[in-house]
Amino acid sequence: MSDQPQRFLIFNNGMIGNTLFNMPAAAWLKREYPGCFVGMVVDRVGLELVKNDPNVDSFHSFNKKKDSLVQQFHLVMALRRENYDVSLHLRKGVRNELLARFAGVKLRVGYRLKGSPQHLHIKLDEDTSVHRLESRAILMEAALGRKVVLGRPQLYSSAEAESAVAKVLAETKTKCGEYFVLHPTGDSQGGIAWSLPVYAEVVRRLAETAPVFVICMPGEKPDVEKVIPSGDRVHYYTGTIAITAELIRGAAVFMGNDSGPAHMACAWDKPRLVVYRDDDANFTKWQPIDMTGCTLMFQRDFTPDAVVDAVTLLKNG
Repeated sequence: MSDQPQRFLIFNNGMIGNTLFNMPAAAWLKREYPGCFVGMVVDRVGLELVKNDPNVDSFHSFNKKKDSLVQQFHLVMALRRENYDVSLHLRKGVRNELLARFAGVKLRVGYRLKGSPQHLHIKLDEDTSVHRLESRAILMEAALGRKVVLGRPQLYSSAEAESAVAKVLAETKTKCGEYFVLHPTGDSQGGIAWSLPVYAEVVRRLAETAPVFVICMPGEKPDVEKVIPSGDRVHYYTGTIAITAELIRGAAVFMGNDSGPAHMACAWDKPRLVVYRDDDANFTKWQPIDMTGCTLMFQRDFTPDAVVDAVTLLKNG
């Protein structure tokens, strides 16, 4: 391989928060290697969220739990046609490594997996004591032999998502920029087990001043709605991730637990309240990279009064 690689493949399939925090890798490559080609492997949900990112030239969709061997064969052939110089395995997994190997990627770099045969040229022990962006930068430095500093994630809207949100707002007689978005769950934070009663009181108070959209997974809605009932000024949205992101972009304030939607709010640079469990290690990895317009709260301080006061301050700017 030449000293100046020009064709990069990023493995970025996984949960939404991880997918979003890996996107700055593509932006850095485009800035530091002018004219380079960047491909990215994402799952279908991730693709829906990031497909408009101008820093990625080609997206490849892959879900290791659902894609058949025939689909994986076609993916390998598509990767081979792109003739990638370097693959950056920001998503761990032997299957991803095999795809890159069969695709003939010249330099494969990723994290060490204990007890597993791997197919990488360079393997690093992932540093889980630092921010997610820093651990990704360390991996890229090992691959490229130069300093890497990654900026905050960014999202890029689409006309389709904008149109869909306009329809949702029209149906609920809500104006853009005049509503709150709440994400009260989040698998990684176990939010459905501890945060719902507080958010229920918050929604009751805030809905007196502006409409509230509650976003969650379809399977979570029955349990959440028992605690936070829908009504004339409390609406639920459980649809696609791209439209969810656009709904967040149009809000006056986002509030919710540390999870994918909170990272979307950060990517949009949206006024936001993000609630973290009392877990220092988790906070170190997932804390906001940009505190502009952001208020942080921890579980020990998480009360209806504190949330309402913080969200009101954010709304009034």
